[in-house]
Amino acid sequence: MTPITSPASTPLEIAPQQLLYLIYGDKDVYRREAKFSMLTALAQLKRGESLCIRIMTDRPQDYAGWPVETITLDEQTLKGWQGDNGYIHRRKACAIAQGLRLADKTLFVDTDTLFLENPLRLFEKIAPGQYVMDRFEYDWSTVCARADYVKLGQHLQAHGINAQNSFKLYNSGLCGVTAGDSAMLEESIRLIDEWTRGSFDIHTIEQIAISFAMRDKPVQEAKKFVYHYFAEKNFFHAMQKHFFTQHGEQFRPQLPALCTEVPRCKPIPSPWQRLRIKWKLRNKSDSLKKVGRALLYGSAAPEHPYYEVCRHEWWESAAREILRWDESKQQKFFGPHKGRWPKQLPKPARANDEQTIIAYLRKRLAD
Repeated sequence: MTPITSPASTPLEIAPQQLLYLIYGDKDVYRREAKFSMLTALAQLKRGESLCIRIMTDRPQDYAGWPVETITLDEQTLKGWQGDNGYIHRRKACAIAQGLRLADKTLFVDTDTLFLENPLRLFEKIAPGQYVMDRFEYDWSTVCARADYVKLGQHLQAHGINAQNSFKLYNSGLCGVTAGDSAMLEESIRLIDEWTRGSFDIHTIEQIAISFAMRDKPVQEAKKFVYHYFAEKNFFHAMQKHFFTQHGEQFRPQLPALCTEVPRCKPIPSPWQRLRIKWKLRNKSDSLKKVGRALLYGSAAPEHPYYEVCRHEWWESAAREILRWDESKQQKFFGPHKGRWPKQLPKPARANDEQTIIAYLRKRLAD
């Protein structure tokens, strides 16, 4: 593999432990995502504690002034890491494999991860032959019969795996390994190449390969320590954009503490409000319930400066559902009076939201 160096081509020292990120491309949203994740990690440290953070990136200039070390990736490396089969998430396994050479313990973290507890406590759970993963998702026996898993199942049968002698599948949004695990990562990469040859139906083959390579080994979940918001990105992207607009992206010592002002969950109404919304929608069709729930949840979001900038993501969810409807169903939903609230739905908690929501939906349908 290519030697790992800093941007100045100076080899990085081997650290006792490192928090490792992989980020490439020039999209602002992912740069902010990575920086905010790092801030949540730094915010959890106690006085006197330090954390080695390293970023593998093709844009090291984006992190100038941040308390991180960067490992510059060129286009050739990124292309090579994607492999001959064009599977983009192979890059993650390659990044972890490369990173093992830089520290005794490595905690690889996806950028869409928030630290809820001190990351140093997670390193304590990593040891030779003992791993940390984001969370357990499912057992192979529960998914092996699904149509999109049939091809992968054929590959696994060649390794003696079936529904009866299954293995656990973990989300690899966080992966804790040691310097002695290079053979395991190389095996994962070989499996990825085997399972993506020709074509593939599953975008999570990389984490299945890592889980398979870890089978029969002790794995601890990190879900009490982190929140991986991969299914709720739009809400967090909106809040992170607002945060960096308010405070800037240039690092300063106050930023970790300031990031604690940002909620660690998307805006959800109180249990009582959710129950009321459920009751009001009880007699509606499933598709109308889905739209109504999203619209009313956005309106009933708790009062908070950061929730104000992402309430519309609930409305965006409703818009996507409406766009799946045929034209006649859409016309029936809005009725003859284009500026009025749909008669089929209960009205939102905030009266002012009626016009705001209708205007938002109509703009989205016109785009």
